[in-house]
Amino acid sequence: MIPSPDEVEAARTPAGGWARDQLAAWGVPWPPPAGWRQCLADQWHAAQQVPHRDAAPSASGGGGEPAAAPGAGVVRVPEPEPDWQPATVPPYHVGKNPAFQHSLWQAASTLYRLVAGLRPPLEALAARLRLEVEHTWEDPGPVDVALFRLRRTEFAFTWVPGKGCTFVWVDRHHQDVEGALELLLGALGVGREAVAFTEDDLKAEQSGTSG
Repeated sequence: MIPSPDEVEAARTPAGGWARDQLAAWGVPWPPPAGWRQCLADQWHAAQQVPHRDAAPSASGGGGEPAAAPGAGVVRVPEPEPDWQPATVPPYHVGKNPAFQHSLWQAASTLYRLVAGLRPPLEALAARLRLEVEHTWEDPGPVDVALFRLRRTEFAFTWVPGKGCTFVWVDRHHQDVEGALELLLGALGVGREAVAFTEDDLKAEQSGTSG
């Protein structure tokens, strides 16, 4: 049964999230992918638009529409072929699965460039700004992402397990990166001591590697 948006909201735990068993009952995988609430809401609203087809046939002896046969209108999608690899699993474009899936962050990342790393974890930064963190993936593994705007500057935070800091991304067309970083630090209430590296450090490291 597809829950209504109100039922989803009412099922929150005291901690503010949702229990794994409850998500499983709704058909939501664990960990829940980004946008799962909107997906359930869309399914619920769509179900409300489906006309009921269980009305009794007309008693006039042929003037009304015939009763729908059980299962009429249901299109069953076959299971994946046995030799199809998951669409997110490398090697891309090599396996038998004709679909190649990329994450929302992979699609959005082309609009941003990496400009800094912050020592505090994403969880603490997101809590400060009251951001929703989305759990998704990129090649080669999972990543947590928060996209947001400060004034007219577009930012993104990403946290990759094992990297040790939160990556800061800025709109690729933004020119004043230093000003954007100062704006961000001010909003976070921290100083330069929170910065693990900057875009200049990345350029110097790349230059040293190439040299």
